[in-house]
Amino acid sequence: LGRMLVQGVAKDLTRRGVKAIEAFGDLKWEEPGCVLPADYLLAVGFKTVRPHLRFPRLRLELKTAVSWREDVEVALERLLGSMSPERALRPV
Repeated sequence: LGRMLVQGVAKDLTRRGVKAIEAFGDLKWEEPGCVLPADYLLAVGFKTVRPHLRFPRLRLELKTAVSWREDVEVALERLLGSMSPERALRPV
């Protein structure tokens, strides 16, 4: 579920022209708070760009976050959206 949430955010931001997401992770995360666990961010595709003993800075390149399946879905939506109903339903 967590990976799907990040992919949804990545898909939306990609459409808006954003190239990457950066976040600080908590390596010693013990309870819910404002900073997400670094282990979670790393598991969903973030990479460490600035190491730190407690709060490393992590980055997710959005081009790698959107799966090929979502790319195919977008391409199909564009293709089907460009077809007019009159041409698709004309008698043979």
